[in-house]
Formats: sequence, C-alpha cells, structure tokens
Amino acid sequence: MGLFGRKEICTVCNTNESDKKLLDGGICKECIRKCYPFITTLSWKNISGEKAIKAIEVSTKNNQLLQIFQPTTKIEKYISFDANNKLWKPNMPNVVFGYDDIVSVELLEDGESITKGGLGRAVVGGALFGGAGAIVGGVTGKKKTKKEINELKIKVVTRNEMCPEVYINFLVSGSVKSNSILYKSYKGAAERTMTEFALIMDALNERKGNMNSEADEILKYKKLCDDGVITQEEFEEKKRQLLGI
Repeated sequence: MGLFGRKEICTVCNTNESDKKLLDGGICKECIRKCYPFITTLSWKNISGEKAIKAIEVSTKNNQLLQIFQPTTKIEKYISFDANNKLWKPNMPNVVFGYDDIVSVELLEDGESITKGGLGRAVVGGALFGGAGAIVGGVTGKKKTKKEINELKIKVVTRNEMCPEVYINFLVSGSVKSNSILYKSYKGAAERTMTEFALIMDALNERKGNMNSEADEILKYKKLCDDGVITQEEFEEKKRQLLGI
C-alpha cells in the first residue's frame, strides 16, 4: 500500500496498480491473466516478478503456436501432433510445444523405464528412439511380468522454462492386470506415442548432423580465405551456398 492508501504499481508491467502481492513487489490483474496457463496460483506472494515476466513471455509464444496448431496425428485423448507446423500438444489445457522443445522422452511403467536395456519384444514399426540406438515398443527381454500395473506414463523433458517436464498418463483408471485387454490398449497407445516421438527425434538428430556438417564446411573455407587461397568474395559466395541463402 503506497502513500494516501494508493496501491503500489505492478512490478511486472510498471503501469497498472497491483492486485496481488508478489515475493518482491506486486502484480496487476492484467498481468495475472497473461501468466496463464504457466502460472495458476492463489499464492502469488511466493512468485517473483522475474518468474511472472518469464511466464508472460512463454505464454505469449504459446498462444501464437495455439493459433496455428492443426493436428495431423491424434493418439486418442492423450496427445496430438502437427507435422506441418512441427508442434505437439499433450492433453493439457492450452499448452502446445514445438518439436525443437523436446530434450528427451522416456516410457515409464511403475516408475521403471522400459525403453532402455535392450530391444523390445513388441517393436512398433521398428522405430529408433532418438539417436540412442534403442528400439521403441515393449519391455526388454529381461523384464519380469507384473500382475498389477499401477502407472504407465511418458515423461518428456522439454526446453520450455515454465514447463520443463511433461507427463502423459495412459493409466487413468487405477491399477490394471498386465494381461488384461485394458492394459494392452493403454500400452498400445503409449507405444504409438513413443513411435511418433522417436520419428521426430530421429529427424531432429539428422538435421543437427547436417547443420554440423555445414558448419565444418564453412570453417574449412574460412581457413582457405584466411590463408589467401580464395578471396573474401569467394568465401562469402560459398557460405551462402552452404546456408542456402
């Protein structure tokens, strides 16, 4: 509360009067609205102004992506992919991610990873998981069958600062028997999702390899230019060719 009972100015926009106290100032109603969906809380006093600013920045980009998101592949109610715009949207309210946001993907069953430790028995399309060399789909040959499965979900680590981890939960009806039709249905959806991620990560790794190759070529011609073997104009022309500009 400021002089003569006036509220302090919002720490985030420095324009409007604040409505809630922050850890280091205040935030107005408009900025609270702009923080959605990355900050939804009643305890704004535990949120810093810097975090609120970052949430608005990420939310603005997220809203732009939502406007163009058009799913080309949908795996039941769990997740959708937009291959044209290179976007994916889990079953979360108003949150969408780019393919480039993906850092790693892991299929978990009762807290244990079932994408590591060898080739799976139920291979889905023979897709390679990222560049790690592990085949997606099914448990490893050494994995023991469990009578009751309590958790089946995919963990996606992302580059999104406000949402660094995304969990796609396939087992939403409590525990199921591992030999039941219901479990097989959930497992099938999980494996199809892993296959989609595998193809995406494989393409990302291939693109990264191409970019590294182009960078190496540019450095090679830069050295030739520095050594006087080719002219600066010839170097610039070669660089444009390699970058496709």
